[in-house]
Amino acid sequence: MTVSLPATAFELPRRRRVQRAGNERAIGIAITVAAHLLAVAALIYGVEVARAPRAETPITVDIMQDRKKPEIKPVAAPKFAAPAEVSVPPPLIEIAPPANAITATTPRPPAPLQPPAPPAPVPVEAPAWNGEANYYASLLATLERFKQYPAAARAAHIEGQVFVHFVMRRDGAVLSAEIAKSSGRPALDREALAMIQRAGRLPSMPAEMKGETLNGVIGPITFTLR
Repeated sequence: MTVSLPATAFELPRRRRVQRAGNERAIGIAITVAAHLLAVAALIYGVEVARAPRAETPITVDIMQDRKKPEIKPVAAPKFAAPAEVSVPPPLIEIAPPANAITATTPRPPAPLQPPAPPAPVPVEAPAWNGEANYYASLLATLERFKQYPAAARAAHIEGQVFVHFVMRRDGAVLSAEIAKSSGRPALDREALAMIQRAGRLPSMPAEMKGETLNGVIGPITFTLR
């Protein structure tokens, strides 16, 4: 739609602006003259008059109504869907055992333990009789009671040992006697045989000794000077 206006419609505002500018100029001249007069008066009366501030260019301030701030609506945080779990089976790797591999076998359960068999009874044998040495010691002790040191040997300070071989019955009667090991001194050897003759009968054989006679060696028969 088009509206036509006459040219005179724009003249009135222009006149008003020209008139307003003339009024402002007249006012400015009047203010300038008054300022000069005040300055002269201040010089005359010694009063300092501050110069009137110069007319400054008017500042046009446009007052605009506050615009409404746009409402900011909170935006909800985006929700992310949980990633779907994808189960991938592990790859099957077949490893061929070496040619010299040892094949493992399932161990067999151990056999139940059987209680040990009791030891076989050991036959108890009668202890061997070891009183023969004691018996010979008793024979030698008996002969020592009948020993007489030869006077000639004592005077000559002769000493020595003699072993006698003899045969006797179980009752102790001596059947024969001879020198089994000489002392090297005839006087001492003769005295050893004389001892058996003087004793007459020796202690009887114990029951543990077998045989009807005893054929043995008795000694040492010792001759020593003290």
